[in-house]
Amino acid sequence: MAAIRVSAPAEAVDAAALWTAGEAVLRGNWREGTRGDGVPFAYTCPAPPRYRHMWHWDSCFHAIAWRLTDAARARAELRTVLRSGRSDGFLPHTVFWDAPAGWRRAPLYATRGVFGDRCTETIGPPLLAFAWELVADASPGDPGFRGEALGELATHMAWLEHHRDPDGDGLLSIVVPDESGLDDSPKYEPAFGRLTHDRVGYALLVERGRRARWDSHALIARHDHHVEDVWLNVAFALSLHAMARLSGDASWTLRATRVEQALLDRCLDERTGLFFDLAGRHERPVRISTWSALSPLALPALPERVRRRLVEQHLLDQRRYGAPVGIPSVSMEEPSFNPGWDRFRTWRGPSWVNTAWLLVPAMRELGYEQAADRVVSSLATAALRDGFREYYQPLTGQGLAARGFGWSTLLLEMVGGPPGIRH
Repeated sequence: MAAIRVSAPAEAVDAAALWTAGEAVLRGNWREGTRGDGVPFAYTCPAPPRYRHMWHWDSCFHAIAWRLTDAARARAELRTVLRSGRSDGFLPHTVFWDAPAGWRRAPLYATRGVFGDRCTETIGPPLLAFAWELVADASPGDPGFRGEALGELATHMAWLEHHRDPDGDGLLSIVVPDESGLDDSPKYEPAFGRLTHDRVGYALLVERGRRARWDSHALIARHDHHVEDVWLNVAFALSLHAMARLSGDASWTLRATRVEQALLDRCLDERTGLFFDLAGRHERPVRISTWSALSPLALPALPERVRRRLVEQHLLDQRRYGAPVGIPSVSMEEPSFNPGWDRFRTWRGPSWVNTAWLLVPAMRELGYEQAADRVVSSLATAALRDGFREYYQPLTGQGLAARGFGWSTLLLEMVGGPPGIRH
């Protein structure tokens, strides 16, 4: 694929210091071992001890970061993600490699039972094929890696289409807010109500899934607590395009185009230029502006006028997403915007590094270099001051929540200047 150009001018930040700190985070969070049943694993904890398990999209981003300095570990991480699933193509959102989740949190994980399970029965943003291609491009010493998992990746994509697109409209659905990775974003309140991630009713949502044995077709048919999620489908389209390039099979491009056209036809709000989720059996648009509504910007095949409008009317607007630091996860115009730390909520305003990594290349591609540089240098400055944090206060740059957060090392690519790759 074409190179992802996310880096800021070298003189904008102390790239060497950032690289030293970032590599230390990745190496400190690395875990290897063998599960009790003999299955080996190698992955990066998002931020121990709070986040010590393996999360699907975290590991995809970790591998993308690892490929800059140690492509062997990047490959090992993605192979572990693939190994975590079932033969039918299901890949779990969360995997407990070392031991099942502790008794205090286990009942709230979307597992088959209350205790003792090794993974959740829910999905995560389907980024594996997308990450696989990027790591393969950085792995000339292991040329077989590019094609070694094509069959398993294809089975995974087929599972998603069969189980998460029951109406066949080209858009995948989530049945639990966590499946998008955006947990308690305010955009889920209209769809899930008292069953959102940050409310006590969430336990009822998990228990409902267990009673249905996580049959998504049944859950979607019987209840309105599900969403055709914009960001999840952007991730799916990115991976479908990656499958086309990995395999040389143009049919994957046709499938990606179908997802993109569905986003344009059914989720794009012409009045605002944003892309909104579709909630429940009646697929009602959820008109709340979050970074997810901007995420189709990461799809180069979308019409340029649509992508430019996302940048010019939203990303550059200082009343909306043009914050001093990074890209806020919720528009600053939204009543729900909360830029600070919250014990029970995360995706309600702070700026995250992974979202900037996804959107900055599109900003550069469309010619908004100065704005892209501002996003990168502001996050790099915050990370040099407060470390690689889970997220940052978009108005002040204060580092918030977990320390030594794995995917925040995506900043290494954004500032440029890798010291060299071990293949």
